[in-house]
Amino acid sequence: MISLNAEIAEHKKASPNGDMPDPFNLAISQSSFPPQPKVGAVAPKFNLPNQSGEIISLDSIIKQGPVILSFFKGDWCQLCDLELKALQRSLPEFEKYGAIVLGVSPHIVSISYQLKEKKQLSYTILSDAGNKIAEQYGLRFPMNNMLLDIFKGFGVDNMAMIHGDNGNDTNTLAIPGTFVIDLSGKIIFAFADSDHTLRAEPADIVACLASIS
Repeated sequence: MISLNAEIAEHKKASPNGDMPDPFNLAISQSSFPPQPKVGAVAPKFNLPNQSGEIISLDSIIKQGPVILSFFKGDWCQLCDLELKALQRSLPEFEKYGAIVLGVSPHIVSISYQLKEKKQLSYTILSDAGNKIAEQYGLRFPMNNMLLDIFKGFGVDNMAMIHGDNGNDTNTLAIPGTFVIDLSGKIIFAFADSDHTLRAEPADIVACLASIS
């Protein structure tokens, strides 16, 4: 099976804008971030609504098994779509180790529900309005004027149209990042890169889970 990052590389190669500077990476390079939690650190706790509006807490979910926490930009992101599908394909491997996948985006609950149904995802999608939890994981960045102008070119006058959120933090996004959290609440795997096209490989997540089984 082709790796996720090889799949992303093929997608970029086929894109007509593949050789142009990436506007997301440029925006990320201009931003400052709080430190991202490292392997061995206690994972920042959260209480977030899932696609059905039920509040999911990290404290309760890690009692059921290791948690794979995957932050993504949104339904509109084609590379995130590849990652979400790769996580879905890898679910049987994750579940061998009792792991639970949680996808996290700034979409409101109703959009998360539509995303889960449309992409036929059997794992949970959480709504992190304003990327507030993403900030605790050192991933939130503000969209610069260049990015906002690109979205306006597609008819999106403000990011509330995409997130469904009229709050004050809609012009932020999260660097895609993946963390694996063990039953003690500690991070045992962490991946986030300033190049938003690079994603955690499901095979590496499986290897991490195997190492603690």
